[in-house]
Amino acid sequence: MKIYYGWYVIAVAIVFQAVTFGLGTYSFTFWVPSWMHEFHAGRGDVMWATSLLTIALGVMGPAAGWAFDRVSIRWLACLGGAVYALGLALISISTALWQIVAIYAVLLGMGFTLAGSLTGQTLAAKWFRGRRGLAIGIVSIGSSVGGFLLPPLVAHLIGEYDWRTAQRILAVLTAVAIIPLSWLIVRNSPEEAGIEPEPESDASRHVVASGVHRTWTYGDILRERTFWLTVVGILPPALAFAGALGNLRPYAVDIGIPAEKTALLMSEIAGIMVISKLSIGALSDRVDLRIIYWVAAAPLVIGMALMLGRPDFSTMLLVAPLLGFTGGSHMALLGAIVGSRFGPASFGKVAGLLMPFLTISALGAVISGTIRDKMGSYDAVHEIYIVIALISAACMVFLPTTRKAPPKEIAS
Repeated sequence: MKIYYGWYVIAVAIVFQAVTFGLGTYSFTFWVPSWMHEFHAGRGDVMWATSLLTIALGVMGPAAGWAFDRVSIRWLACLGGAVYALGLALISISTALWQIVAIYAVLLGMGFTLAGSLTGQTLAAKWFRGRRGLAIGIVSIGSSVGGFLLPPLVAHLIGEYDWRTAQRILAVLTAVAIIPLSWLIVRNSPEEAGIEPEPESDASRHVVASGVHRTWTYGDILRERTFWLTVVGILPPALAFAGALGNLRPYAVDIGIPAEKTALLMSEIAGIMVISKLSIGALSDRVDLRIIYWVAAAPLVIGMALMLGRPDFSTMLLVAPLLGFTGGSHMALLGAIVGSRFGPASFGKVAGLLMPFLTISALGAVISGTIRDKMGSYDAVHEIYIVIALISAACMVFLPTTRKAPPKEIAS
C-alpha cells in the first residue's frame, strides 16, 4: 500500500519542531541554574529569555503566516533551522545575560517562527482534507517528542561538559537535523508536488460546501467571534503551562528534587503531550470542540492545586501527566478550531494573527519566577492560574459549533 506523501511532510515537520521546541522550551529550565550562578541573576531575570522568545514568535507570527500561504515553506524551514543553530552557537560565547536574552528574542525567535508549530500546522492543513484534524494532532506531537527526548540529553551534556560546550554541540545537532530533511522533503501542498490531494470526508465536504475553504480578509478575521474566543480559551492555560514549564527546575530545587528526576518529570510531561495531541486531534474531527476543551482544562486545575505547598516526588509524578495532557490538548485544539472554522486557504493567516495575542502566555515564566523571588514561594501564582483557567472554561460555552462563509462571500 502506497503511503500518502503528506505523511512524509508531517514526519519532517515533527523533526524540526522536536528540535526547536525540545531545546528552546522544554530544555530551557536546565540552563537556569548555570546562568543564575554565572551572571549573578535572579529567576525572574533569566526567565526573560524564554518569555521574549515566545513574544518574538507572536510578533513575527502574522508575517510568517502570510508568507506560509505565498512562499516556499521548504525555504523558510531551512532558513529557520540555520538561524536557530546560529543562535545556539552565539549563546555559547555570550559574556552577559542580556546577550543571551537578546539572542533568544531575535535569532531563536526567528528560528521558532520558521521551523516551529505554526509551520507544522500550516503544512498539515494544506496537505490533508478528510483527516485534517488527525494530521494537525499528529504534527503537533513534534514539540512533545522534543520535550521527551532532549531534556535528558541536555542535562547529561551540562553535567558531562559545561553549559557552553553543550550549546555548541546542540547547535550542530540543530543544523544537521533540520536543514537537509526540510530541503529534500517539504513542499507547500499536494498541488505544488504534483500529487492528488487527499479525498474529502463527509465532514470536510460539508466545510467546503459551507464556504470555509474561501479566503478570509484580516478585517473579517478580527470581527469574527470565534477568533476572540480562541484567544480567551487558549491564552490562560498556555500562560499557566509556560509558567510551570519554564520554572520546573527552580521549583524542583525548592522542593528538593534533583536534576535527574526533574528531567524525568519533563520527559513525562512531553510524553503525555504526545498522547493528548493524537487523541484530541482525532476526536476533533468527530466531537464538539467545546466538550474537548472542558475535558482538557480539568487536569490543569487539578495539577496546579497539587503543586500548592511542598509536594514530594511521587506527587509530582502525578502532576506531570496532568500538566502534559492539558498542554498538548490545547495545542491540538488551537489547530482544530482554526482549521475547521476558517479553512485551509486562510489557515496560515489566521494562525499567524493569533500569535501576538497568545504569546502573552510567555509572561507566565517571568510571572512565576518573579513572584517566587519576591515571596519565596510559587503558591500564589498557582492559585492565580487556577482562577483564570476556570474563567476561560466558562467562556468557551459561546464558541460557535459551525462556521459560515466569510462575510464577503455571503454578500456576493
